[in-house]
Amino acid sequence: MKKTFFIVALFIGVLLFAGGYADSRYRTALGHAAPALSVGRADSMITLDRMRGRYVLLNFWSSTDAASRQAVNEYRAWKRRNPDVGLELVGVNFDESEKLFREIVRLDSLCPADQYHVAGDTARAIVDNYGLDNGYGSVLISPEGRIIAINPSDTELAGLLPDCP
Repeated sequence: MKKTFFIVALFIGVLLFAGGYADSRYRTALGHAAPALSVGRADSMITLDRMRGRYVLLNFWSSTDAASRQAVNEYRAWKRRNPDVGLELVGVNFDESEKLFREIVRLDSLCPADQYHVAGDTARAIVDNYGLDNGYGSVLISPEGRIIAINPSDTELAGLLPDCP
């Protein structure tokens, strides 16, 4: 009897774990509403709700992950080449050290107003809400708050955004 109970409990645990994992992937599927996001620092606070009506590219990155750091620089360069396109860039950094984050923003000539540092429980919640496999990636959100691209390339951005040359 104990063995049967253990097997049933184990099976239920696996189902719950798999359901939670699938749910985080489902939340960030194309066409779905973007999960809530609220990040801030001493001088400002942003939420996706306040950014409704604009295209928003959320870029989750870390200085220790070369691909995500390169992506934040590429998106920033794309925005510099296309200044008239209505796209808000929001970088969310998951470095352990805020001091390191600030230094990388300075070294890479990123716009500090577009970059936010999060750590601890806040970072874990964002990673979970956005179903980020390794904690990094990008999500393009429409003015209506829907996800329209995941890790978009320059070409995809140009095709999805109005007024883009």
